[in-house]
Amino acid sequence: MMDLTEQLPQELVEKIISFLHVKDIGRFSKVSVSWREAANKDQIWIHECMAKGWLRYGVNNEIFNACSLPRKDTNVSLTSPIFNLYIPEETRLSPLCKWKEIFIRVQHLSKNWAKGRYTVGPILRGHKQKVSAIACNGTSVVSGSDDKLLIIWDLATCTEVKTLHMHSDSITALILRGNTAITGCADSAIRVIDIVSGAVIFTLMGHAGSVEHLGIVGNSHLISAATDKTVRVWSLPERQLKCIFRDHTDEIECLCCHGNFVLTGSWDKTMFLWDIIKEKQIHKFEGHEEVVSCCQFDDTIAVSGSADCTLRIWNTQTGECNHTLEGHSGEVYCLVYNKELIASGSQDSTIRLWSHTGKCLHVLMGHLGVVRCLHINSQRLVSGGDQKKIGIWDFRTGKLLNMVHRNPTRLHLMWVSETKLVTASPEQPGTITVMSYW
Repeated sequence: MMDLTEQLPQELVEKIISFLHVKDIGRFSKVSVSWREAANKDQIWIHECMAKGWLRYGVNNEIFNACSLPRKDTNVSLTSPIFNLYIPEETRLSPLCKWKEIFIRVQHLSKNWAKGRYTVGPILRGHKQKVSAIACNGTSVVSGSDDKLLIIWDLATCTEVKTLHMHSDSITALILRGNTAITGCADSAIRVIDIVSGAVIFTLMGHAGSVEHLGIVGNSHLISAATDKTVRVWSLPERQLKCIFRDHTDEIECLCCHGNFVLTGSWDKTMFLWDIIKEKQIHKFEGHEEVVSCCQFDDTIAVSGSADCTLRIWNTQTGECNHTLEGHSGEVYCLVYNKELIASGSQDSTIRLWSHTGKCLHVLMGHLGVVRCLHINSQRLVSGGDQKKIGIWDFRTGKLLNMVHRNPTRLHLMWVSETKLVTASPEQPGTITVMSYW
């Protein structure tokens, strides 16, 4: 029998293999050593990764650095993620090419999310009152609480690293950039903290109320919003206030940053879009009949959710409302969107998926109580709500892939990465749960 890998030019062999389904490429590789070597090429597997939308995994390398959590007896084999890429020490085969290994790893990870294979780490206990803010950088989790404590946790071992006592009131907002944490506090101060040493690098003062929201624009501008109804812009390198926006007439409920711009929604039923570099207001968005509770925006659109049970899609260039999305029978608590669709979570226990033209595509049922948190990426939608409910959804079909059944506590805050899911409980004493899908 003719061996096509020996008789044909390598470029032609790769072209032929590129027409095969990925499962057929696997079968092709099992025929002989030479056929396996012919299929073990980055040019072939990068095409397969591109078709799946997985190219980002070859850039951020998170899939190679992912670590599992400490195993517990409750993590039975049928529901725990197990990844064993066995490669014999003595073999005639060449090492796996980079993009083939990425494909294998991401395929395994995707199945874990879809089939509910995860490990629950030891519950993080240390706070005496409700956890009011969490942030994560992939290696550390930082949590703030009404008990005034800031606790730094190791994500891989689920152990406490440091407890910091420098706050004089509840920690109300938190962001994490590398090894630097920035906290907003009910004492009206903003603190910039080195989480390695545990020292306060500097403190920013100026607000006349609790600092409820924080954001970063570029690498140098910190944005804060407080119960004093103001939005303040700070220079981190200069450690000083740059400007104050005073246009809201009631407390600010949500804040979102994109590029050099900031969008804020308020109890005054309006949203404002600000240019941080030019230090001026761009648009005032009016139309909601109740508080604007959540928002997200990009260069072309802004999406807002409100206690009036509606969402609105706005044109960020003109300030006009393009579409009003009606369907929820309760307050809209959270929203996320990507290039394909918009997802909203509500007090009515449902998640609605909308097109960018305002059409309702799916109504997702499964939660009991308020849907409080949403996360979306190119592969899945993750939702968190009352009664310990966390749902993993295929947003393209509206199908529930699995409902996380081993989440041990209620939740009101959620952080999601490619491999981890971190939730914080609103109960007292406050706890944090870490789940790993790797």
